Amino acid sequence: MNNNSTHARYVALIGDIRGSRDADDRQEVQTEFKRVVDALDDQVASSAIASPFTVTTGDEFQALLTDAGAAVDAAVAASDRFHPARLRFGIGRGGLDTELNPDRAIGMDGPCFHRARDAIDAAREDGAWLRVAGWSGDLEAHVNAMFDLVQGVREDWTDRQAEFALALAEAGTQKRVAERYDVSKSTVSESLSAAHVKAVRAAEQTLATVLEQGLTGDERP
Repeated sequence: MNNNSTHARYVALIGDIRGSRDADDRQEVQTEFKRVVDALDDQVASSAIASPFTVTTGDEFQALLTDAGAAVDAAVAASDRFHPARLRFGIGRGGLDTELNPDRAIGMDGPCFHRARDAIDAAREDGAWLRVAGWSGDLEAHVNAMFDLVQGVREDWTDRQAEFALALAEAGTQKRVAERYDVSKSTVSESLSAAHVKAVRAAEQTLATVLEQGLTGDERP
């Protein structure tokens, strides 16, 4: 156990399913949600995971990270794999008031979790995909507004566009995506272009970098 854990700065991530209570097949949705969350420990750099991704209720999970960029990566990875159902996220930056639990992201408390909860509550109120809290006010406002723009594009993706976007992230090239789906490369290219996938990925990566660089900047007390 790290005796300095309560003095360190962490990034808490909370995610849940938007509109899960209204789903006709809620049990099936929750089963798929758990599968997606369980896979995140392998999709996010292990060096950034202070406490692993843990489903805390049927439709909510949380994790404790050391890297704000990893929190964005996790939100993106989960959202890519949970289409067409939609998720929302709160990312909070701050310290712990309790000792670190490196086995499960439960039983801990502190500003990072309080801010993540505030952020996801704000996302719920705003109908937003992702909100952040714990950075300087100007940075938070800028990042949250940019995530809203990304959300606006993402939520216009068709099922096929979402499939191609995920496949490109996994396979790395449009040629491999075309081979996976047995379609022409031009079909893949046109679909990805219409969905503005390249711009979405660039924005997501830039926002991850901005938040991570902000870890060394001003922080809310």
